[in-house]
Amino acid sequence: MKHLLACLLWLPVFSFAQDANYWSDSYGPGGFFAPGAVIANNRDSGVLFVNPALLAYTRKSSASISGNLYQYESIRVRNGVGTGLDLTSRNGSVIPEAGAGIFAFRRWVVGYALTRNPVSVYSVTQRRDAHTDVLDNSYSPGAENYVGQYAAQNDITETSGVVSLGFKAARGLALGVTAEGQVRSQDFSTNFSSRALYNVTGTDTLFPPIASAVETYEARYTHIGLRLRFGLAYDAGRHHLGVLVATPLLHLFGRATLYADEEVNDILLGGVPINLLANARQTGLPARWKTPASFSAGYAYDYGGGGQVYVAVSYFTRIGDYNVVTPRNDYFIRPDTGSNNASTSALLKFKSAGRQVFNVGAGCSFPLVRSWLGYASFRTDFTSAARNLYRDDDGYVANTTAWNQYHLELGVNLKRPKYNFRPGIALSYGATSSYRQPFNFDDPNESNLLTGNPHQTRAGRFSAGLLLAYIHNL
Repeated sequence: MKHLLACLLWLPVFSFAQDANYWSDSYGPGGFFAPGAVIANNRDSGVLFVNPALLAYTRKSSASISGNLYQYESIRVRNGVGTGLDLTSRNGSVIPEAGAGIFAFRRWVVGYALTRNPVSVYSVTQRRDAHTDVLDNSYSPGAENYVGQYAAQNDITETSGVVSLGFKAARGLALGVTAEGQVRSQDFSTNFSSRALYNVTGTDTLFPPIASAVETYEARYTHIGLRLRFGLAYDAGRHHLGVLVATPLLHLFGRATLYADEEVNDILLGGVPINLLANARQTGLPARWKTPASFSAGYAYDYGGGGQVYVAVSYFTRIGDYNVVTPRNDYFIRPDTGSNNASTSALLKFKSAGRQVFNVGAGCSFPLVRSWLGYASFRTDFTSAARNLYRDDDGYVANTTAWNQYHLELGVNLKRPKYNFRPGIALSYGATSSYRQPFNFDDPNESNLLTGNPHQTRAGRFSAGLLLAYIHNL
């Protein structure tokens, strides 16, 4: 019984959303145009709070607003649940992302920011309606009327409040610290059904038996955490160096709700009918989200004419297998025999893990005409997801990504005595040929409980956004 239930419950859904890529943080387009600027040096105040040490070089108080004026995202998993049954998620949105400000005093500079990062907006549906041979001909001869349906959603939003402090420790040397409070909300769901009508003769032809497998799972949680960043910046003429260390996310509060429903009806295995019912709804569950420690370094070089060249590297530590949401061992499999409850937590857990990641970025700024400065940059955004990180196949995986991303940003900056205005575009692309289907409607049968035999296929994501930043000198 437990083996059959686990067959239904373990769904390695690794479709894409940007929920396992650590360099997806949205700190304003200034930092994306020039990735080294957020660590080593920058000539406006739009992103200085990322490395708080850079605040020390600010002489004017300012306020800034930045974000994606418009963003289009397309995610496609070819043959996601069967031949010709692609899983496609497309969305376009107007997304404000960051508001920030700086107060410059004689020796100390204080920065603040409020950021909103839509980490994942993923929603797919698919269906197969066919007349095909699903059930064994010994009890259901010929092709059956078959219907398979699948839907999945993963919406994640992170909102952060940031307070930073920077000061000059010595000539050319500045230090800083940032405290970031983060509120993360996630709504993850998967819905699957696979049904076939028996082909029967005699008096039961009007209402024949139905062989079916049905699964519904949803996890929702809100988590509040705190992390610190410690920054160092050093200037030596045209050369600028920066170092940034970020702590793991400190857990402050987390609450979750979980719902699950499993059903198997009249599927014959070796002539024995299999029927299964399991259902649970649990509220007030503990929830915890983890982020790794990270170590970053940046270098910027001033070249003739007022331009800069930037390089940045960042390393993120590993996160072992853990439960984002841990269910209680309550009544789940029916009927309740007592022993069934011991497996509930393992079967319905909502888990995550992350491998160590090393990212690089490079960019440059270059004078155009008079007060206009151009920007261009490229950076990697490697995924932290990997199946071999998990101790077992029980439960559900909290992220839905399994491939690397690459980002290109282009933009310009208009500098005036009272403000900086910076529009630009951001392009992202990533793909993999090793996406594993959650189900396969091509070959449902009794031996796989009508879930089919999943295999690897190709998946990819493309995103384009119009970026906008406005920095006003107070």
